[in-house]
Amino acid sequence: MIVAAAREIAPELPVITRAETEEGAMQLRQLGAEHVVQSELEGGLEIVRHTLLQLGYPLQEIYRYTDAVRQDHYDWHIDTEEEHRLLHDLIDATNNIEIAWLLLPPGNPLIGQTLAEANLRARTGASIVAILRDKQLMANPKSMMVFESGDRTGLFGDEEQIEAAEMLLATPDE
Repeated sequence: MIVAAAREIAPELPVITRAETEEGAMQLRQLGAEHVVQSELEGGLEIVRHTLLQLGYPLQEIYRYTDAVRQDHYDWHIDTEEEHRLLHDLIDATNNIEIAWLLLPPGNPLIGQTLAEANLRARTGASIVAILRDKQLMANPKSMMVFESGDRTGLFGDEEQIEAAEMLLATPDE
């Protein structure tokens, strides 16, 4: 009743609602709700998101996939070409490239060097895409950033490149 009244009073008003059931969601959409959130299905999508993140899938691709599911209004029976393509792209991306987070231990010879001086890309083939330091994420760090003990480095590369970087980063100074 509230959605119908809101549409009657202010047709241009964005209406966002919550529904418990698929039938309720359909009814709210028919009455004019622009966005209908189903908490149980949102919880399921959140589990899918966390799972894909743990498996190393790229965040933007995960968002594209979950957005495609939402555009289908959570109808799990809808099996669109777009959903198939996005899921295939996610799987393909993780099979071809690996992103890893590696800890720089105390005593590592890279500590005190800038990213440029360490020259990890030339030495291993892997690229540093982020550094996590003191609970602060620094995406796309500049070449003048200096490595510190305890840095967690986000590396982008194939399996061999990541392994080479892991050996370099994990090795403490002898």
